Amino acid sequence: MRHVAVCGLLVIATLLAAGIGLVACDSSSQPGETPAATASARPASSFEVGEIVAAKWTDGSLCLATVTAVDGDNITVTYTDDGSSATLSIQDLRPIADTPFAVGDRVLAVWSGGRFYAGEVTKADGTTYTIKWDDGSQTSTVQAGKIIAE
Repeated sequence: MRHVAVCGLLVIATLLAAGIGLVACDSSSQPGETPAATASARPASSFEVGEIVAAKWTDGSLCLATVTAVDGDNITVTYTDDGSSATLSIQDLRPIADTPFAVGDRVLAVWSGGRFYAGEVTKADGTTYTIKWDDGSQTSTVQAGKIIAE
């Protein structure tokens, strides 16, 4: 299963003071922390099998996933990073729209694996964006289909 990365006490104290929880979608070292999923503005019936979404993981973080079934208000997804599946409620999903982002926009973006992390757009180049991660990690280039508004 997945494990929370080990952090120094100073980092933990700083994150807790800032109100940021420690969560992980996989065991690799990754930047920043992500807020839990927020209620989607879309009705469950508008999600389609095959659609890529940001889906809540068991620890409350958001991870990249594909919708594999829709049954009323229950939506089954398969997580991109490890292939596991879960059936979630509409409140646990965020659609990934083709929204263009601009320099300075606050976003949640996939850094590695399939987990979303907080950052800021520092460069927009068509369908790719350079993200400055909130935890100070080196900037990364992220494709549009792996970014949502914060």
